[in-house]
Amino acid sequence: MKDIRTEIIETVQKEYETGLVTMYEGNASARVGDRVYITPSHVAKPDLTEDMMIETDLQGNILRKKEGLKASSELMMHLEVYRLRDDVQAIVHNHSVFTTAFAIDGMDIQSDALTEINLTFGKIPCIPYGRPGTPHIYEHFKDYLKDYPAVLLANHGLLTFGKTLREAYSMAEAAENIAKTLYVAKQLGKAADLPEDELKQLRK
Repeated sequence: MKDIRTEIIETVQKEYETGLVTMYEGNASARVGDRVYITPSHVAKPDLTEDMMIETDLQGNILRKKEGLKASSELMMHLEVYRLRDDVQAIVHNHSVFTTAFAIDGMDIQSDALTEINLTFGKIPCIPYGRPGTPHIYEHFKDYLKDYPAVLLANHGLLTFGKTLREAYSMAEAAENIAKTLYVAKQLGKAADLPEDELKQLRK
């Protein structure tokens, strides 16, 4: 079985390689029982190694870390997701361009014209702004997280969840592709909405 720390590294490096994050931004974590593993702060994606991953308990107490490193500033945000969602075992957070553009505008990502958003997400809601790295960034999570596999953080970025890191990554990739598609469609003109009956079937 692959070490969960290796999976985290592979996830954030894939994000970097596909342009979903820059070298130093974004973070990812995974829960294994009552332990959480998360990327360290201020380490370039290509330089990450397994011994750099920070291990904590679900209360945020540091159980293991390499000297000189510290956990991502968004550790408590990740832990809040795990507290609210028993089904979530992995989290990816990034500032991908098109999803973050929606977040900056305070807009949900939703469309009655695009099948993919309705099949995969229903919508991706935008959570009210909270200062990054503080409890304010997740104070509204309880009102949004139970129904969605991804949320936007107003003026900040994207947060996706899954039972595995691969699933959480796939949600991040899909969300960015959908946001880009909707943006381009808006430049071309008015989108043709699907019939209401078809939307109901897709969401079902």
